[in-house]
Amino acid sequence: MDNSIISTPRTNKTDLKFWLMWVIASIAAILFSFVVLYALIFIAIAISPSINEDRVFSVIQWPIIATMFGVLQWLVLRKHIPKSGWWILATIVGLGGGAYLAISAAQAISHITGQELNGDFPPGILMLYLLIGFFLALAQLPILWRHFRGSLLWLLASIIGWLVLGLIMGGTIDRISDIFAIGAIPAMFTGFCLIWLMRNPRTESGTSL
Repeated sequence: MDNSIISTPRTNKTDLKFWLMWVIASIAAILFSFVVLYALIFIAIAISPSINEDRVFSVIQWPIIATMFGVLQWLVLRKHIPKSGWWILATIVGLGGGAYLAISAAQAISHITGQELNGDFPPGILMLYLLIGFFLALAQLPILWRHFRGSLLWLLASIIGWLVLGLIMGGTIDRISDIFAIGAIPAMFTGFCLIWLMRNPRTESGTSL
């Protein structure tokens, strides 16, 4: 076993299949995340009825979401990138930790500007999404860098995807379509980026996982 990219013929059909699987996996990840989140909250309330469910949700949401994204996206990537299990850890660190860093940064900007961080202050909301996309991609970048030329485009694709999500969704999640959007929109952009990267490997030699 080595670190070479798994060599598979790239055609429009295989690229479309990969893109669809990537988007579907990301949508499934966010759906499963909310199922787990609400299940855990219901259990917590059953054990301790006086518990503050909003506080519990805010503490556990990003680690669970990040873990689900990491695992389900890895299931797609493992057929194309060797030793891609690191993707799970990178996503947990990048999305789980990055989300809290992004929220802290956006709140600091909100405090400096005197504007409340909500839908009435779009710059703050967009900064929040931009930073989430940046921190997530930054953590995942070393895995792609080892195998693909032009991997810095991954940062751009992630930032744009999350910014578009912010423009569409705003600062609240109050519809089922918002949950689907969290999974689908960034994945649409990063999926296209992955297709381009896989057409530009650093090595042509193939191997198996």
